[in-house]
Amino acid sequence: MLFDNIKGPAKQMPTPPMRPPAPTPKMEGHLPTRATATKKYKDKLIGEINAAIEKNIGTANPIDVGVTNYNVAVVNEVIESLKDSGWDVGSIYGGGQDRVAIITLS
Repeated sequence: MLFDNIKGPAKQMPTPPMRPPAPTPKMEGHLPTRATATKKYKDKLIGEINAAIEKNIGTANPIDVGVTNYNVAVVNEVIESLKDSGWDVGSIYGGGQDRVAIITLS
C-alpha cells in the first residue's frame, strides 16, 4: 500500500546496548535487607551494653552507654529487654539531629 513502492534495505535505528545491572553489595553471603541491618545494629548495641556492664561491675557509678546512629525503635526494644532483666534505665538523652544518645543504667 503506502510503503509497497519503497525499494532498498530497511533502515532501523540502532538501539544502544543495555548496561549490565549494578553490582549488589553482599553482607556475609546474603543480600542486605532492612531486617538484617536492624538485627546487626541491635546485636552491636547489646554487645556495647554488655561490655559496659562488665567493665563497671563492682562500682557504684551508674553505667553510661553511648548510642550512635540512634534508631528509636531498636533502642526502645533493647531498653525494654533491660527493664525485663531487672535493670533500672535511669534516662535517655537524645542528641537531636546528631542521632546520638546516652543510656544510663543503674
